[in-house]
Amino acid sequence: MADLAQNAIQKTVQKISHVLSRLPKLPAEMTARNILIFCVISLLCFGSVMVASASMPYAEYIHENPFYFLVRHGISIVVAAVVAFLTYRVSLNLWFKNAFPLWLITIVLLLAVLVVGSEVNGAHRWIKVGGFTLQPTEIAKIVMAIFTADYVVRRAKEVRTHWKGLLRLSGVMALTVGFIVAEPDLGATVVIVLMMVGVFFLAGAPATQFLIMLGAIVAGVTALILFEPFRFQRLISFTNPWADPLGVGYQLSNALMAFGRGEWFGTGLGHSVQKLSYLPEAHTDFMLAVLGEEFGFVGVTIVMALSFTMLACCIRIGHRALQHNYLRAGYLAYGISIIFLLQILVNAGMNMGLMPTKGLTLPFISYGGTSLMMCAAMISLILKIDASTQELNPVKEESNF
Repeated sequence: MADLAQNAIQKTVQKISHVLSRLPKLPAEMTARNILIFCVISLLCFGSVMVASASMPYAEYIHENPFYFLVRHGISIVVAAVVAFLTYRVSLNLWFKNAFPLWLITIVLLLAVLVVGSEVNGAHRWIKVGGFTLQPTEIAKIVMAIFTADYVVRRAKEVRTHWKGLLRLSGVMALTVGFIVAEPDLGATVVIVLMMVGVFFLAGAPATQFLIMLGAIVAGVTALILFEPFRFQRLISFTNPWADPLGVGYQLSNALMAFGRGEWFGTGLGHSVQKLSYLPEAHTDFMLAVLGEEFGFVGVTIVMALSFTMLACCIRIGHRALQHNYLRAGYLAYGISIIFLLQILVNAGMNMGLMPTKGLTLPFISYGGTSLMMCAAMISLILKIDASTQELNPVKEESNF
């Protein structure tokens, strides 16, 4: 079993090493850890400025306080910093040993949101806690990343040689995303499912099982789209939002107009027109469109460059963890990287009309307390992985508990 695990890891590491070896070498001070921290802080600063700019007209109209969302965003940043600190203080082994209890807590939260959750635009995704809201699907993303990373190592032999590995993971996946689909939240469903499938494949699962799993997922998502009229309308509208710019294509057509007005260098900070009640959710899902209008192509390029640099640092840290035989830590880093990748691609894609509209935030840029806290927790886990995997692991991680 150890040999099977080592062979699968070596193949994964060799493929990634071949790609990373082609990249230019950085100075000693520019470590993946330092670059990651710089990118996150830069994105947070950029995001705070854009939350203030994009939310002021809406906050003035709804709450009669232009700084309403900015103040709440500032509180969310402070809470996110506390969450990140507490996450970093917990050892990685403790997270992995309690993966199953964490999953059970997540299931309870997902069930609770269906029972006592508040409804917004026809969806039950939030639980009110005091004056703030908690979104369990954001918690589910990070918990499922921990669970999957632990599973593919704990059940290494089944994952690589037997159908039991696929069936067990599929059962957990189906139960988790079943509650999320019931909210409904198809965007979070796609992120969690693809993350679990990606880690399952990277852990050495047979190509046949991977393709069957991927085919089942595609069939399931297609069924969810075809049998729900509003999802099907979204799918059709994104291909030509101008066919019904005042109906199903309203959000996307206004987002495209925002990008068009921005041109190369933008109209300037605070000079967006689309945020003046034309573009819905300007400070959350469609923050990138407002950013494109005010800072233009250059501003969007800078934000995307910071986001993908952050992503590359996460992958590099995960790669080193696998090289040093910290299998759970390495797969967790890859799982987190997949989550960030999908959220960046889907959010940017829907803003630019390349994908149907989905309620996914742009990490560290969009307004959203739970999303910001979970993103901070994921970055904290990456930093913990970096600090814990500097040396070669003296104990080979196998199916030991």
